[in-house]
Amino acid sequence: MNVVGRLGKTLLSGYAGLLLFFLYAPLIVVCVFAFDSSTIAALPIKSFSTKWFSSAFADTVLTGALVRSALLAAVNGLAATLLGVMAAVSLARDKLPLRAVMIALILLPLVIPYIVLAVGLLLLLHALGIQTSLLAVLAGHVVLSLPYCVLVILPRLRTLDPAVLEAAKDLGASDLKAFALVTLPLLAPSLVSSFLIAFTISFDEFAIASFLAPPGAPTYPVFLYGASRTPALLPEMIAIGSIVIAVSLVLVIASDALRRYAERRMTAAPPPAAAL
Repeated sequence: MNVVGRLGKTLLSGYAGLLLFFLYAPLIVVCVFAFDSSTIAALPIKSFSTKWFSSAFADTVLTGALVRSALLAAVNGLAATLLGVMAAVSLARDKLPLRAVMIALILLPLVIPYIVLAVGLLLLLHALGIQTSLLAVLAGHVVLSLPYCVLVILPRLRTLDPAVLEAAKDLGASDLKAFALVTLPLLAPSLVSSFLIAFTISFDEFAIASFLAPPGAPTYPVFLYGASRTPALLPEMIAIGSIVIAVSLVLVIASDALRRYAERRMTAAPPPAAAL
């Protein structure tokens, strides 16, 4: 059994190592070639330079698409998380009519191909006489992000002790105040996770944005798809891509640190109802 256990552990470790290499090696390659002075990304690299970063930031179309996607993703993260909290609170009720139907409707976007949803939204806007816009893209992204937000927030909400909320109400807090001062702080780690997931989904989403983004205002993925056919823009896209990777890594580390800090505070602090 010991030999089998060691063999299994070795195989799992090797599998995990290969998986990590497969996931992160392309990111490392992008970051390395971002400093290549050549216009053609190929090994060996003859010289290193940062000229493509300045060239990329001088491209107003590229930076405009990047900022547009970042703002759209931030608004989507806030909207989807807010709707996710509202949906999770409703689904966590003990007596909720048609609970299974509501859960199925909320989670339905998970099994619908993005391209099908994009075409459906485009046809709906056309039938209503509404032009394509970033607001339509945002609506589509919220629809895609909401199921993930609910799946993150609802399990955390179900683990909360109802007695804490009841104690807050016994101390004179209204339902809204008890929710704001007791439930929301306890949900903080899941809310941060929900926002980051929704932000990532919106920032990376291509299908809906390609159909619903207005002409002249592409999102970052849509711009990348079009610019990938232009070899002269490839070094600039690689440079911006390396910055996106670095910023994403910093945000993930910072959010995880914030989550751990919030969990330690909640573990060490007295119940929030005691302060009411």
